[in-house]
Amino acid sequence: MTESQLVPGWYPIAASSGVARRKPIGVKRFGEALVLWRADDGRVVCMRDRCSHRSAALSAGKIRDGRLECPYHGLRFDASGRCVLIPANGIGAPVPEGFDLAVLNVREQHGIIWYWHGDGEPAREVPWIPGASEPGVGAAEYWYDASAPYLRIVENVLDFHHFPILHRLMIPGIGTRMDEMDAHLEDNVVVFSATMRYEKPGALRRDARIKARYALPSIALIEFGGFYVNYFLTPIDDTHTWVFARYRGTKIRGWLSKASMRFSKRIAGRRHWGMIRRRLPLGENRSENLTRYAASGILSEIIRDTPGRSIVMPWI
Repeated sequence: MTESQLVPGWYPIAASSGVARRKPIGVKRFGEALVLWRADDGRVVCMRDRCSHRSAALSAGKIRDGRLECPYHGLRFDASGRCVLIPANGIGAPVPEGFDLAVLNVREQHGIIWYWHGDGEPAREVPWIPGASEPGVGAAEYWYDASAPYLRIVENVLDFHHFPILHRLMIPGIGTRMDEMDAHLEDNVVVFSATMRYEKPGALRRDARIKARYALPSIALIEFGGFYVNYFLTPIDDTHTWVFARYRGTKIRGWLSKASMRFSKRIAGRRHWGMIRRRLPLGENRSENLTRYAASGILSEIIRDTPGRSIVMPWI
């Protein structure tokens, strides 16, 4: 994956609930180690996970008096990135130039920490899909590192064809034939819907309507059988992706919704990303559609002129 295949924008890099007030955490996104921590006022601060003194990982440090403390020599940094203390020089001693750290652009909205990746000034608003699940009552969430490339997972979340094959344990009773397909744009959100049908209908073989929406650069919302499943995706490196999932059920709530989420993570998720990982690398021809999809400003090129044609048909 190259930078030309990534849309400049706000990417999710951590769940709000994963960043505590008393301890920094380290994450790897876009091939770079980052440290996240909360200042006294609760806002999240993001820096490169490397002390300006001897390059120790700051994520292994502590929060003391509202400052991030390096675990190696105890240098402390405030929320602006300024080094305010070098213990070896004594309390109150002036800090020489060259020890301050750059603070990276992050925002906290919708229970997610967003990181600006790309050139130029950050966009005013983080991307969002109307109807996407917010944290709180009725929603369950989890996150993990998937051993699959980012563009492969982007491709996958808009691919309904694999549902009755790969996910038959999770969503039994749906057929393999896709009818009533539609793909269009709504305010720069790709909307794809279809009905899954059996070739020979039966008592336990029902039609299933599925709808997915995708907003650049990294938000997917899938509606199926009374569930709303959100996926938020960000590259860790060329071969791994951070996946944050949030489930919300319209027909079941509470412990049953959380149980469904755990099942998806432990059973379906393992088979899901394992299958993607075992696929052949993206070749020049097969990566062309994904690259075009990932490039900003040309979403409309993905939706074919033929009415009702699936936007994922060219990819399977």
